[in-house]
Amino acid sequence: MSITDLIYLSQKSLRSNILRSILTSLGIIIGVSSVITMISIGTGARIEVEQQIERFGSNNLIVRSQSSSNRGVSMGANSVNTLTLKDMEALKEELPAIKAIAPNVALSTQIVANGNNWLATVTGTTNDYFDLGNWKFENGRSFEEEELSSGARVAIIGKTVQKNLFDTDSPIDEVIRINKVPFTVIGLLDEKGGTAWADLDDTVIVPLKTAKQRLVAKKFPGDQIRSMTINVRSSDLLFKTEKDVDTVMRKLHKISANGNPDFVIRNYAQFLNARQESSRVMSILLATVAGISLIVGGIGIMNIMLVTVTERTKEIGVCMSVGAKKRDILLQFLIESLMISLIGGLIGIALGLGVIFGVSEYFKWKMSLDYMSIVLSFVFSSSIGIIFGFYPARKAANLNPIDALRYE
Repeated sequence: MSITDLIYLSQKSLRSNILRSILTSLGIIIGVSSVITMISIGTGARIEVEQQIERFGSNNLIVRSQSSSNRGVSMGANSVNTLTLKDMEALKEELPAIKAIAPNVALSTQIVANGNNWLATVTGTTNDYFDLGNWKFENGRSFEEEELSSGARVAIIGKTVQKNLFDTDSPIDEVIRINKVPFTVIGLLDEKGGTAWADLDDTVIVPLKTAKQRLVAKKFPGDQIRSMTINVRSSDLLFKTEKDVDTVMRKLHKISANGNPDFVIRNYAQFLNARQESSRVMSILLATVAGISLIVGGIGIMNIMLVTVTERTKEIGVCMSVGAKKRDILLQFLIESLMISLIGGLIGIALGLGVIFGVSEYFKWKMSLDYMSIVLSFVFSSSIGIIFGFYPARKAANLNPIDALRYE
């Protein structure tokens, strides 16, 4: 018999029991859809981590003042200012791995302009802040050296602030009021988007000296600062530099190696890698579910095909008596099991695509379709059909024609 004839007989047999065929392929459907969903979640998580690293800047460390306590009650982060510009200069001098440092002070306050007002975070810093945070300018410019040294009343704003104060109009050369102090807008930052905890575009940036003199003089007197962002020359030196910064800061603040520091060092790469590791563990769990579902589906195919062989024993005997060879019987049952698994695979692919687009749209999860997962799922489902269908097919092919014809 030709392959075409065998395929025709196989699909005819499956169509005669279409509900049983679909139920048989249920395990394959769940397994294939799980594989596609698992790979898409993992890929989406990796892309999200890469995007967040790009937003915050690579190879960066954040040093902040440690929270203070009053009679055992925590006063919260930055309740006392323990960092100074002298600390920053000392770190730059003692640690050659440091490429740049951007100090900052910050406050949250109302911004008034163009008859509108908006609550935003105002940061006082230097031009290094833009390089370390991978900020790009949509329009305008960064601070000039004279503006930084003289404490000029100039500001650079983010897209969220622009939209709420100026709508779609250009803010360049417009005047905004921060704590009733007028500032001239000289730059507009490119849209950067948000994270789970902050809108990065909801920001106003002014020169450090200006902020300390006119906005936060009481909160950050002298050379005190809120935090500093440290850029390390190489990612290979990031974790070593983090330890070195801790050592130098303890020496500067006269804190022993075992004492509680009055500062805290944040490594965003470590935090983001932890998130990526969590996503990887989730992917492994989903892969395990997918693998179990595929094996269960394969066992289901084997079970149903064995039942089918028993039901069609007399039919097999008739086929053999009119000239069908063992090879023909083997191929027919193999094709049937392969078709069941392929049908399950196709339905599983459709279900997986539906889950990906549905979940990403409704729950706003970061999921990225990897087309290799579709190919992988298709190969898996085909392999399951052949592997678990071989034993029933071989059993059918090895039936004795006389015994088969006598079977009731």
